[in-house]
Amino acid sequence: MNAKRQVIVHYHTFKNSGSSFDQLLSANYGDRHLTFDSPFPYTTFNQEELSKIIQRHTRHIAFSSHSIRLPVPTSLWIDTLAVVFVRHPILRVKSVYGFLKKNFNSKKEGQEAKIDETEQWAGQLDFDLWLTKMIETRNLHLLSNSQTQMFSGVYGTRGLTSMVDGKSQPIRISDLPQAKRNLAGVPLLARTEFYDVDIQNFSKVLESYGIAFENLEQKPVNVTSDTMGEPISTRIQAVLQELSDSNASWVVRANQQDLSLYDYATALLESI
Repeated sequence: MNAKRQVIVHYHTFKNSGSSFDQLLSANYGDRHLTFDSPFPYTTFNQEELSKIIQRHTRHIAFSSHSIRLPVPTSLWIDTLAVVFVRHPILRVKSVYGFLKKNFNSKKEGQEAKIDETEQWAGQLDFDLWLTKMIETRNLHLLSNSQTQMFSGVYGTRGLTSMVDGKSQPIRISDLPQAKRNLAGVPLLARTEFYDVDIQNFSKVLESYGIAFENLEQKPVNVTSDTMGEPISTRIQAVLQELSDSNASWVVRANQQDLSLYDYATALLESI
């Protein structure tokens, strides 16, 4: 019987070190690293569709996409080795704002690409007012427990989500136990805040599957924070201090599941 084919699949999560890690995959595997996405941000490739992509690209070692969701595909012939980065949700919310603001300024100068309303708000409002606007318009898919929703899928479907807690300050909830089950099965798990430390283990894991991987020194990509070198507690406090008491309270309350998921990922990594 032939040995299984081993492939790396990077579940590229928006504002979670994904571009930096894609750069590292390309540095390792060149044109054997395939990046792909759906043409529409609201659609995803399910596990069977991802399997077809892998099967039809026989020479590729690594695959990356924003448009795929855990759990990994099942196959008699292919081992899918998932890469997932989690990020502290408070820092991630600020990073989302910074990214959208940067996009607005870039598109405004170029006057070519269409400016999304969330980008326009980020470009015209400070962080606190932008967050207020996003809450008022219930535009919370990137701001409230979004990592729990993205990582909580079951085979063939995306993760469940629901809006709760009233009209004035709603929050989103998802299936936290399922997200934890999915993360427990990820062999290549890391945290954005500890990127360099956590990916040190990747070479050893991939070697056990017969895949060579070198942690080459790379310049971070799409960084919007100017406090990267500060302790995490300091960075979190700085973000909260930019917000009104009401918004600071909301962003913590609206991300209790993501905070729990981040702590769970930390515990998994510390047990290695």
